[in-house]
Parts: sequence; structure tokens; C-alpha cells
Amino acid sequence: MRTSPVNYGIATERAAFGLVAATAMLLVVGASVRVNGAGLACPDWPLCFGEIVPSLDVKVGFEWGHRVLAGLISLAFVGLGANLWWSAAPRRSVALWGIAALVLTVQIVLGGLTVWKLLAEWTVASHLLTGNTFCATLLLLALSLRADRVRPTLPAVPSWLRFAGIGLAVLVPAQLFLGGWVAGAHAGLVCGAVPGCYTPDGAWFPTFSGLVGLQVTHRLLALVLSVTVLGFAFAARGAVRRPALLLLGAILVQVIVGLTNVVLRLPVEVTLLHTAGAAAVFLSMTWAQWTLWMSPVAQRSAATTSATVTA
Repeated sequence: MRTSPVNYGIATERAAFGLVAATAMLLVVGASVRVNGAGLACPDWPLCFGEIVPSLDVKVGFEWGHRVLAGLISLAFVGLGANLWWSAAPRRSVALWGIAALVLTVQIVLGGLTVWKLLAEWTVASHLLTGNTFCATLLLLALSLRADRVRPTLPAVPSWLRFAGIGLAVLVPAQLFLGGWVAGAHAGLVCGAVPGCYTPDGAWFPTFSGLVGLQVTHRLLALVLSVTVLGFAFAARGAVRRPALLLLGAILVQVIVGLTNVVLRLPVEVTLLHTAGAAAVFLSMTWAQWTLWMSPVAQRSAATTSATVTA
């Protein structure tokens, strides 16, 4: 017996949000593989020592477990897509599933390249960014399913706020990619102090070359991003205000965790929390973007009329 459209929408919506949570957890599990030195515990891909189920030790268990979890999430994602297709879901949701499928395909290829290229920095950074992008696209799909079911009426937002949102859509992925490159290059402690950097002359930002330059650029971009998010949260109106404030909170926590990571010399727990924080920032930014572009734009004529009356 087929369920009604409303019940189907609730079930599928919950499944999509569940996949978002599972994928965010997978990102942290992936980071645990790296920080425990298990990135090449399985030297081949997609098999592990030529076997589907290899002999397990601690490091192989980390890497193989990561692959198993990724495979289960991929299967659940395919099942969600089949459910959307057979139930004639709205085109927007089907299109978002298709975009997520494309991102997932790229992520699978990058997973193989990360092993084949022996954890090259660009593969680690790209794998992290693409994984977060897949998670964010799943969130857009879940929000789309909710909107199709609830059909909310959102208040208008000024057009300039959308341009500010575009800036965040550039800065957040750029900072995430830089963070992945820092991790892949093992440059987390090349500047062993905060906010400065250990150098003979004690300069805060001594160079923009080499590993020190990579860390310095990461810190400066974090500062630019934090100021931008602060301004965005202050200016946000209507339905955008909630995700903007959530994004601000996520950024503030992420900055504190990042500083703590350096002060405590990269403990595993704090490093994993930093990865989870990055995912929270990316997802909060995605929610803010969705709300911005789903809300109507405030009519300029109304603002002009109001200014004329006031004059």
C-alpha cells in the first residue's frame, strides 16, 4: 500500500536529513583515519590488500571502516534517489539529487586518487572539500523536500544581502580547501603560536611562501571570513537571521577550536572537533544560502516611495 504524498514527503525528508547527519559523521571518521596515520593502511583501492574484507589491525580497521561507512551511505543515497524517481518527486528535488550524485562520483574518484597519489596535499584538500560539498547538497535536497511539503511563505530580503551571501559561498569553501591543504602538508604547527608565528624576528605574518606561508594564508583568510560572517549576521533580516546567527556561532566556535589545536599541539580529539566544526560552518552557510535564494527580493520601488514620503 502506497503512502499519501504528505506522509511520503515526511519520510523522505527525514531520510534526507539522516543522510546529511551520516555524511557529516563520515567526514569526521575520515579525519580520524588521517590523524591516526591510517590513510595508507590499505595500500590499494577499492580493495584492501586485494581483499574485500582484509585482516584487520587498528590502522587497517580505521581505513577499511571508513570505506565501509562510505559505501553504506552511497547505497542509502541511491535508495533515496530510487524512491524520489518512483514516487514522481518534484523536479527541483530530483535535480538536486542528480547534482549530489555527480558530486558523489567525483568524491569516489578522489578517494581512489588519495590512495594512489600517496596522500598528496591536493588530493587530501580536494577530498575534504568535495565531501563537504556532497553533504551540503544533501542538505539542499532535504530543505527542498521540506519546502515542497510545507510550502513556507518567506519575507522579502534586500538584493544586496544576496551579494553578501555570494561572498560567503566563495570564502567558506576556499577556507575549507586551505585547511585541508594544511592538514595534508602536515603544516598545522609550522606556526607554533597564536596569533603570531615562531620566527627569528617574531613577526606575526613572516612570509607567504612555503609551509609557513600556507599557514599564514589560512589564518588571514579565517580572519576575513570571521569579519564577513559577523557583518552578514548583523545585517541579516527575516528568515535569513536564524541560519546567519547559527553560522556566526559555528565560526566563533571553530576559531576557538583552531586556536586550541595549536596551543595543545594538535591533540586527536581537538583535531576531529575542528573537522566537525568545519562541516558545521559549511552546512550553516548552505542553509543561509538556501533561505536567501528562496526568499523574494524586496522591491526597490517600495523603498524609494518610503524615502520620498519621509522627505
